[in-house]
Amino acid sequence: MCSAAHAWVGLGRIVYACSSAQLVGWLAGWGAPPSPVSALPIAVVAPGVQTLGPVPEFEAPMRALHARRFGTAAAPE
Repeated sequence: MCSAAHAWVGLGRIVYACSSAQLVGWLAGWGAPPSPVSALPIAVVAPGVQTLGPVPEFEAPMRALHARRFGTAAAPE
């Protein structure tokens, strides 16, 4: 949704910390329910937009934030 809006208004490059594929994997690993919406890659939603990500140094902090949100004691890998 955000990448579609980003593409519509022509904001340019999208830089992201973690991917929807990473999040889907984390949630599945924690036994959390799946998202009610499809996790589509930016390149599918907004194929003309240049992207940079996921950013490796943000993976552990992002995983920890999501782990807290979904009630798991899972530590960042």
